[in-house]
Amino acid sequence: MEKLRHSGLDFSVATLNFLANIGVVLPYVLILFKYQQTRSSHYLVAIIVLYVARAASIFWTKHLNLTASNYLLVCLWLGAIGSIILSLTSNLAMLVIAAIALGYTSANLWPYYLTIKLHLTEATDFKLKKLYWLIFLGLALLFSLDFLFDLQYRLAFILLAALFLIAIPAGQLLSKFSLAFYDQHERSTTQPVKFWRVALFIIFFAVLGLLTLLRKVNLNIALPAVLALIVLDILLLNLEFWADWHAMNSNKLRVVNRGFLLSLVLLFNSFFGYFIFGAAGMYIVFGLYLLGFETGAPLSTLIANHTRFSAMTIARFGLVIGHLLMLIPIPVIYGLGLLLVALYLGFENPGINDSVYHGEGEDPDLAIIHKYRFSMYGGLLCQLCFFGLLVIISALNNVRLMAFFNPTSPALAAHYLHGIAWPLVAVSAILTLISFYSQDHPLQKS
Repeated sequence: MEKLRHSGLDFSVATLNFLANIGVVLPYVLILFKYQQTRSSHYLVAIIVLYVARAASIFWTKHLNLTASNYLLVCLWLGAIGSIILSLTSNLAMLVIAAIALGYTSANLWPYYLTIKLHLTEATDFKLKKLYWLIFLGLALLFSLDFLFDLQYRLAFILLAALFLIAIPAGQLLSKFSLAFYDQHERSTTQPVKFWRVALFIIFFAVLGLLTLLRKVNLNIALPAVLALIVLDILLLNLEFWADWHAMNSNKLRVVNRGFLLSLVLLFNSFFGYFIFGAAGMYIVFGLYLLGFETGAPLSTLIANHTRFSAMTIARFGLVIGHLLMLIPIPVIYGLGLLLVALYLGFENPGINDSVYHGEGEDPDLAIIHKYRFSMYGGLLCQLCFFGLLVIISALNNVRLMAFFNPTSPALAAHYLHGIAWPLVAVSAILTLISFYSQDHPLQKS
């Protein structure tokens, strides 16, 4: 019986690890597939609500007097509730509730899971067993049954709900293990909610929701009005950034740059890839990102002969070259540029996690949340710049906004390259250089 209990806990921890790693995208992808299958406006609204809730939730978490381990359990319960609703009904009001719940979980499950892992690594010899990674293969096969037998994603949502419930014992176990850590660390006081920030927050994400809707359907809104909304949102985003400036003692611009680069590769180029690589462009871009992100740290370290300073120099040099190569619309060269950017992101990510978590004066329970908050600032800035440029190009060339997101011909490639890709890469390069030489991104030789 004891062995069976340990096996059950192992499976629960493996499931939690699986959900934490893919939870940011899986609910969104499943609802998107459901919308593509049904073309129901209810699921379109659910996609928009989930997208906006996911972006918004990282800014409005940590306002209750809870530890990261308790927030982890909140994420699991909300994920289970949202998935159950999606498996049972297509009622619009219920879908909105489910989308909000899954949006919060998608945004916060990984940051809180990573926070607890770092707490336990600091206080114990906690390590993930190989079994915890094998679960990826088994669960991927289970999800494929839904697609194979055309079960209309009901099985997928039921399975997702079951996974969140299965992961709850693991969340409780990690919460129990982390008690010793919290006994040794004083928790930060809950910050009061300011009305002006709530008002700006609502306006900003309402506009973001409208802009997201414009990527999905054709609406007859004058492009100058859309551009004005984008400018308004950029101003509001900078006000939020200024208000949060002191939330982190260091690494701010470094993390913002990370978020901008992520959106540049995964959002803009996943669509622009069609004009460079053809119909398989989105898959090629995502494959290059995964390859670079997973190999960036070990490859740079190996080339630098395990010298941190040299490895950082190599990764930075590769990022600068990557920006230059992304200006050239030759598939091999452009692809190499994307790979170099992804390699830098893969190298930087563990360093940022370590630097933020151990930052002097920062609450370890808040550190990773603050990292993802500042990264989201960078990602949203990239998205707003991208959409603003797209509105301008669409107006100048008298083409629909949707022509970029649902391309049928590469004829507009030059317009998008010169009007969007080049300016966006230029902004990214400037932000990158500022982050390199800012005082909050020091280079320490080792």
